[in-house]
Amino acid sequence: MMINEIFDKLNKTENCKYVDKSTLNDKKFNGYNTIISVDTEVSFGPKLIEIRLYICFEENLDINLPKIFIDKSSYDPLKYIPHINSDLSICIVDESLNFFYNADELPSIVLKLVSNAKAIIRDSEDEEYSKQEFIREFQAYWGISYSKEDKCSKNGLVLIDHSLDKEICAISFTGGIGSYKYLIYNNPALFSKFSDYLRKRKITYTAIPVFPVNYNKEIPPFEITYEESKQYLGDNSFSDIKKQFNKFKGNDFLVIFKNIQNEYYGWKYSYFEKIKGFRSKSNWEKLTSPIIKDKKVDRITFSEITPNRLTKRTDGVERKLSLSINMIGLGSVGSNLLHFLSKLNIKEFNLVDPDVLSIENIYRHNYGLNFIHEFKTKVVQYNLLNKNPFLEVNTFEKNISDLIKKKPSFFSDSDYSFLITGNTRSELYILNYLQEVKTDKPLFIIWVEPYMASGQIMYIEPEDVVKAKDLLINYPHHILNSRENSDKLYLKEGSCQSGYYPYSENYLILFLSTCFPYIYDIIFRNSKNKSHTISWYGDINFLDNLELVLKDNIDESFTFKVIKHEF
Repeated sequence: MMINEIFDKLNKTENCKYVDKSTLNDKKFNGYNTIISVDTEVSFGPKLIEIRLYICFEENLDINLPKIFIDKSSYDPLKYIPHINSDLSICIVDESLNFFYNADELPSIVLKLVSNAKAIIRDSEDEEYSKQEFIREFQAYWGISYSKEDKCSKNGLVLIDHSLDKEICAISFTGGIGSYKYLIYNNPALFSKFSDYLRKRKITYTAIPVFPVNYNKEIPPFEITYEESKQYLGDNSFSDIKKQFNKFKGNDFLVIFKNIQNEYYGWKYSYFEKIKGFRSKSNWEKLTSPIIKDKKVDRITFSEITPNRLTKRTDGVERKLSLSINMIGLGSVGSNLLHFLSKLNIKEFNLVDPDVLSIENIYRHNYGLNFIHEFKTKVVQYNLLNKNPFLEVNTFEKNISDLIKKKPSFFSDSDYSFLITGNTRSELYILNYLQEVKTDKPLFIIWVEPYMASGQIMYIEPEDVVKAKDLLINYPHHILNSRENSDKLYLKEGSCQSGYYPYSENYLILFLSTCFPYIYDIIFRNSKNKSHTISWYGDINFLDNLELVLKDNIDESFTFKVIKHEF
């Protein structure tokens, strides 16, 4: 048995015992199948100290590395030690690094883990090393609860532009965003975009006072008593500190600070209610009151949500949002294409569609039942902003022909436009308009054939609008014979105005995902684009089984093929 092999190997150099977890009287050990205690020695300067470690094994040894804990009686005389968590587990292997091992290597691996655990404890004797480790991983140690009274909540958001030297403001969410209750910011323009998102989400908030302080504590414990906090609120921190501080209740304001890594942290006071049986005291007096002076402040960790940080956290590099996109038509094709476009480096979306989302749409539309009877533009806007609240998303609940009458510069104001109405009349109308106004911006026209026999993309440079009109009228790259299939392509459910062209979402996604690299290449990589079409062909066997008549040159070899045609 592997556990016995591990025990025998450890026992050659260490004093080991199997432990009954019920005798440990600690719930954190409940999830482990086997626990081995290791009584060992660690050198601390000129002396050796005795410590006890617990090696804890889960059931599946092929997947779960054992976890090592230090016994509380061993830890307390030494605390605080970098890389030891509040549950006294020792952080040895970073699981996100995808450490791979074979189960038969476990005896040697466990021996190495014990050696590393002892090294972590031994190295903590070096004060400068410990200091640097705590600074480097400040966030991890700030978030640890160091006692039952001590607590730290990750319920703050940061919208700070570090290039600006402006006053920091704070708000408190009335209902919260998930578990987040507070936001601090210093860039009014950036906050304006975020507050617009909050308004659209119907998330209310109130402005609250915030006190920035200097905090120079580098080594845990990070638990701070009310009395200890007074040193950071010193009289020189800001004007009229006592007067300002005494205005509010403990939950009505925040105290914040920034560490050397430009990370924000803070706290609030939850015990500033009236102390029963004593004369009324001001907040400032309560900090050193014998009744609550030893209470712990409620510490807060803030998560940065600036666009630059989230982009870098995703891509690994910072990217500036730049492009503006018009999307005309938000049906099944448009809404699913937006799923791909929304992942790109796009600053602004302008969404045009007069229709609402109906029950018939949901199986191939990108959004479902909870948005029924809402404007498609608003549904898409909600979801885009929910993913990235700093996007600029403008909506127009009208036909594109009506919109350009009121906003003639609509096409020229954006970098690219996607026309996805599935209606040849409206496509020709827009091409005529672009010819008339002498457009200087490119246009994509996208549509699909019934049963996803094919998907077609026309990319049109401004100088080729006239060619595009002729091509659209006599488009040669369809594969269905419309005349011979007329009774099979347009289906009705029985009444007038109930007709539809059938095609499934799975084929639609195959089309868009296959052709999206071509769209990406045009938008982001090729500075000398030429007008062309892209034809994606569907499942020919499926079309044959439906007994649809295809053009003479189409056979099974065309299945899922993509062909690029020049104008």
